[in-house]
Amino acid sequence: MDRPARLYLCVRCRAQVILCSRCDRGNRYCGQACWHQARRQARREAAQRYQRSRSGRIAHAQRSRRWRQRRAAHDAAVGAGVDAQNVTHQGSQAGAGSAPLAAWTHDIITVGVTGKATDATAPSALQEFDPAAARAMATPCWTCRRCGARQPAALRLGFVRHGLPTRRRHDHSP
Repeated sequence: MDRPARLYLCVRCRAQVILCSRCDRGNRYCGQACWHQARRQARREAAQRYQRSRSGRIAHAQRSRRWRQRRAAHDAAVGAGVDAQNVTHQGSQAGAGSAPLAAWTHDIITVGVTGKATDATAPSALQEFDPAAARAMATPCWTCRRCGARQPAALRLGFVRHGLPTRRRHDHSP
Protein backbone atom coordinates (compact mmCIF):
# COMPACT_ATOMS: atom_id res chain seq x y z
CA MET A 1 0.00 0.00 0.00
CA ASP A 2 1.29 3.45 -0.90
CA ARG A 3 1.92 5.76 2.02
CA PRO A 4 0.20 9.14 2.12
CA ALA A 5 1.98 12.32 1.15
CA ARG A 6 3.76 14.45 3.76
CA LEU A 7 2.74 18.00 4.54
CA TYR A 8 5.43 20.24 6.03
CA LEU A 9 6.45 23.87 6.26
CA CYS A 10 9.58 25.09 4.50
CA VAL A 11 12.17 25.89 7.16
CA ARG A 12 13.17 29.14 5.45
CA CYS A 13 10.04 30.72 3.90
CA ARG A 14 7.37 28.84 5.93
CA ALA A 15 5.44 27.81 2.78
CA GLN A 16 3.30 24.68 2.99
CA VAL A 17 4.75 21.86 0.89
CA ILE A 18 3.26 18.50 -0.01
CA LEU A 19 5.52 15.71 -1.23
CA CYS A 20 4.39 12.21 -2.15
CA SER A 21 6.14 9.28 -0.46
CA ARG A 22 8.12 8.54 -3.65
CA CYS A 23 9.57 12.07 -3.81
CA ASP A 24 9.99 12.60 -0.05
CA ARG A 25 13.60 12.24 1.04
CA GLY A 26 13.36 14.05 4.35
CA ASN A 27 13.18 17.45 2.67
CA ARG A 28 13.12 20.59 4.80
CA TYR A 29 12.93 23.29 2.12
CA CYS A 30 10.27 24.00 -0.50
CA GLY A 31 12.70 23.99 -3.41
CA GLN A 32 16.17 24.70 -4.73
CA ALA A 33 15.86 28.48 -4.30
CA CYS A 34 15.18 28.26 -0.55
CA TRP A 35 17.83 25.57 -0.13
CA HIS A 36 20.48 27.71 -1.85
CA GLN A 37 19.55 30.83 0.13
CA ALA A 38 19.62 28.92 3.42
CA ARG A 39 22.99 27.39 2.50
CA ARG A 40 24.39 30.83 1.60
CA GLN A 41 23.14 32.25 4.91
CA ALA A 42 24.63 29.35 6.89
CA ARG A 43 27.99 29.81 5.17
CA ARG A 44 27.88 33.56 5.84
CA GLU A 45 27.16 32.94 9.54
CA ALA A 46 30.01 30.41 9.75
CA ALA A 47 32.36 32.92 8.13
CA GLN A 48 31.27 35.59 10.63
CA ARG A 49 31.90 33.20 13.52
CA TYR A 50 35.38 32.50 12.12
CA GLN A 51 36.06 36.24 11.74
CA ARG A 52 35.23 36.74 15.43
CA SER A 53 37.67 34.03 16.52
CA ARG A 54 41.32 34.82 17.27
CA SER A 55 42.71 32.99 14.23
CA GLY A 56 40.05 34.60 12.02
CA ARG A 57 40.96 38.09 13.22
CA ILE A 58 44.64 37.41 12.57
CA ALA A 59 43.96 36.04 9.08
CA HIS A 60 41.72 39.02 8.27
CA ALA A 61 44.38 41.49 9.47
CA GLN A 62 47.03 39.81 7.29
CA ARG A 63 44.72 39.80 4.26
CA SER A 64 43.91 43.50 4.80
CA ARG A 65 47.61 44.32 5.16
CA ARG A 66 48.44 42.53 1.89
CA TRP A 67 45.57 44.34 0.11
CA ARG A 68 46.78 47.74 1.38
CA GLN A 69 50.32 46.94 0.17
CA ARG A 70 49.03 45.96 -3.28
CA ARG A 71 46.84 49.07 -3.39
CA ALA A 72 49.77 51.32 -2.35
CA ALA A 73 51.96 49.79 -5.06
CA HIS A 74 49.22 50.32 -7.64
CA ASP A 75 48.57 53.90 -6.52
CA ALA A 76 52.30 54.70 -6.65
CA ALA A 77 52.49 53.37 -10.21
CA VAL A 78 49.37 55.28 -11.33
CA GLY A 79 49.89 58.40 -9.21
CA ALA A 80 46.68 58.36 -7.15
CA GLY A 81 45.28 61.27 -5.15
CA VAL A 82 45.20 62.15 -1.45
CA ASP A 83 42.55 59.57 -0.46
CA ALA A 84 44.79 56.63 -1.40
CA GLN A 85 45.87 56.11 2.23
CA ASN A 86 42.40 56.59 3.75
CA VAL A 87 41.11 53.02 4.17
CA THR A 88 38.04 54.07 6.22
CA HIS A 89 36.62 56.49 3.63
CA GLN A 90 32.92 55.82 3.03
CA GLY A 91 31.83 58.76 0.89
CA SER A 92 29.36 58.66 -1.98
CA GLN A 93 30.25 58.93 -5.62
CA ALA A 94 29.85 62.41 -7.04
CA GLY A 95 26.76 62.94 -9.16
CA ALA A 96 24.71 60.04 -7.79
CA GLY A 97 21.08 61.10 -7.88
CA SER A 98 17.80 59.55 -6.90
CA ALA A 99 14.94 58.66 -9.21
CA PRO A 100 11.52 60.19 -8.57
CA LEU A 101 8.71 57.82 -7.61
CA ALA A 102 5.55 57.72 -9.70
CA ALA A 103 2.18 57.60 -7.94
CA TRP A 104 -0.34 54.83 -8.70
CA THR A 105 -3.24 56.51 -10.48
CA HIS A 106 -5.34 53.55 -11.62
CA ASP A 107 -8.76 52.61 -10.28
CA ILE A 108 -9.73 49.03 -9.37
CA ILE A 109 -9.67 47.27 -12.72
CA THR A 110 -9.67 43.59 -13.61
CA VAL A 111 -8.53 42.05 -16.84
CA GLY A 112 -10.78 39.28 -18.12
CA VAL A 113 -9.94 36.29 -20.29
CA THR A 114 -10.54 38.40 -23.41
CA GLY A 115 -7.88 40.85 -22.30
CA LYS A 116 -10.32 43.77 -21.99
CA ALA A 117 -10.12 45.84 -18.83
CA THR A 118 -13.42 46.05 -16.94
CA ASP A 119 -14.40 47.76 -13.71
CA ALA A 120 -14.52 45.22 -10.87
CA THR A 121 -17.41 47.03 -9.15
CA ALA A 122 -19.68 46.92 -12.19
CA PRO A 123 -22.58 44.40 -11.98
CA SER A 124 -21.53 42.74 -15.27
CA ALA A 125 -18.19 41.79 -13.72
CA LEU A 126 -19.85 39.77 -10.93
CA GLN A 127 -20.42 36.08 -11.69
CA GLU A 128 -23.33 33.88 -10.70
CA PHE A 129 -22.92 31.48 -7.76
CA ASP A 130 -22.47 27.90 -8.94
CA PRO A 131 -22.82 25.34 -6.10
CA ALA A 132 -21.06 22.56 -8.06
CA ALA A 133 -18.06 24.81 -8.72
CA ALA A 134 -18.00 25.86 -5.06
CA ARG A 135 -17.94 22.18 -3.94
CA ALA A 136 -15.15 21.43 -6.42
CA MET A 137 -13.14 24.33 -5.05
CA ALA A 138 -13.78 23.27 -1.42
CA THR A 139 -12.61 19.69 -2.02
CA PRO A 140 -8.85 19.57 -1.48
CA CYS A 141 -6.88 18.50 -4.53
CA TRP A 142 -3.43 17.84 -3.14
CA THR A 143 -0.60 17.43 -5.61
CA CYS A 144 3.03 16.60 -5.03
CA ARG A 145 5.20 19.68 -5.39
CA ARG A 146 7.99 17.77 -7.15
CA CYS A 147 6.26 15.31 -9.51
CA GLY A 148 2.75 16.81 -9.64
CA ALA A 149 0.93 13.53 -8.86
CA ARG A 150 -2.48 13.84 -7.24
CA GLN A 151 -2.58 12.81 -3.59
CA PRO A 152 -5.40 11.54 -1.37
CA ALA A 153 -7.04 13.89 1.13
CA ALA A 154 -5.22 12.24 4.07
CA LEU A 155 -1.74 13.66 4.61
CA ARG A 156 0.91 12.72 7.15
CA LEU A 157 2.83 15.29 9.16
CA GLY A 158 5.78 13.16 10.25
CA PHE A 159 8.50 11.19 8.52
CA VAL A 160 8.12 7.59 7.38
CA ARG A 161 10.32 5.33 9.46
CA HIS A 162 12.28 2.84 7.41
CA GLY A 163 13.92 -0.15 8.98
CA LEU A 164 12.60 -2.84 11.26
CA PRO A 165 8.86 -3.45 11.43
CA THR A 166 7.10 -2.01 14.48
CA ARG A 167 6.64 -5.42 16.13
CA ARG A 168 10.44 -5.95 16.23
CA ARG A 169 11.36 -2.48 17.49
CA HIS A 170 12.14 -2.05 21.15
CA ASP A 171 12.25 1.75 21.31
CA HIS A 172 8.88 2.13 23.04
CA SER A 173 7.74 1.37 26.54
CA PRO A 174 5.52 -1.72 27.13
